[in-house]
Amino acid sequence: MNKIIETFGLTKHYKGGVIGIEDLSLEVQEGEIYGFLGSNGAGKTTTIRLLVNLLFPTGGKAEIFGKDAVKRRLEICKDIGYLPGSVRPHKNMTGEDFLSYMGKLSANNDGEYRQYLLKKFALRDKDLDRKIKEYSTGMARKIALVQAFQHKPRLLIMDEPTEGLDPVMQHTFYELLKEYRDNGGTVFISSHQLREVELVCDRAAIIRKGRLVDVEKIRDLMNHTTRTVNVSFKEKIDPTLLGSNAWEIISVDENGAAPETTLTARLTGDMDTLLKHLSRFPVRDMSLLNPSLQDVFLHYYEEDGK
Repeated sequence: MNKIIETFGLTKHYKGGVIGIEDLSLEVQEGEIYGFLGSNGAGKTTTIRLLVNLLFPTGGKAEIFGKDAVKRRLEICKDIGYLPGSVRPHKNMTGEDFLSYMGKLSANNDGEYRQYLLKKFALRDKDLDRKIKEYSTGMARKIALVQAFQHKPRLLIMDEPTEGLDPVMQHTFYELLKEYRDNGGTVFISSHQLREVELVCDRAAIIRKGRLVDVEKIRDLMNHTTRTVNVSFKEKIDPTLLGSNAWEIISVDENGAAPETTLTARLTGDMDTLLKHLSRFPVRDMSLLNPSLQDVFLHYYEEDGK
């Protein structure tokens, strides 16, 4: 499988010794949606701006389509669809003029596909006739998304793409991303919306303080965090009897005057051991919760026990 993006010790320092990113090495394969996760200030936007040559590295390098991202940037950019994090496209242009202008920057200017995108994002002719400065935040975001997709690029690079979109348009965007991926496109998407990454990404990288922490398939990434077990018993149980090496009890609730006990625990052993342990007690109900990507993200961002 071809590598669409590859970075080699990519580094960016700002004035005053502020670290944007440090020694970042990652690979994005052709035909995948690659999530790039991190808190505000972690280095997500710096990385994207380096990839599209809005910034230049202090050290290391990036390659896109196997070509040096700085030395061969003009030929590379024609095959990239880019959406910045904070966007208000040329506000004195109409939506139609803006899309036509941006379309001319690429060899592939597919008017039929543009119409398809406009329909998907519910942008009407009368919307395109208005100046962009009159658009709401959500509408400006939609027109920016259309320009990113319209020339059918090999690679989409997007920074917080659903910012300002309502839930219906977010769902439309996710469908479009998967359709684009299924047709051979590759996506590098930066987001702090963990549910978004969980829904659409094949793999995700976590960046913290400018450094890469981990890269995994979404399913494998979520397996790093232990699952939570909730158990309710038919009667009150002495909490000292509930201890087991199969779990770590987080809380026990004896429900006041109610004749039952419920507990929440973190699974630390195998399920067979836990079930044998619980068979000694009158269990009313039990549920096992898989971790969310948010749990994983917070796990990687733990620092000094905080």
